[in-house]
Amino acid sequence: MKLLATALLLASTLAFAQAPVKDAKKPAPAPAKVAPAPAPKVDAKAAPATGAILGNKDSKTFHKADCKMAAKMKAENKTTFASKAEAEKAGFKACKVCKP
Repeated sequence: MKLLATALLLASTLAFAQAPVKDAKKPAPAPAKVAPAPAPKVDAKAAPATGAILGNKDSKTFHKADCKMAAKMKAENKTTFASKAEAEKAGFKACKVCKP
């Protein structure tokens, strides 16, 4: 029995001695810093791009391209307009959510 206890103690000591030990004096290396890509310059006064207004043929409502209601539109009901005025001329009304 004493031999078995000695063998277990020796085995656990060897396993512990082989385990990697972190040096408390050395700090972990800092992760490499990556510079963020520069944001594209946007002219706020520029005219909206073609197709910036999405119309729903079914409801006759037009939306901003990023409106959550436009995202729910069926593909077969989508139509695009170059401007708000063009959509209104076609008989579409403005969305009450995104207020284009």
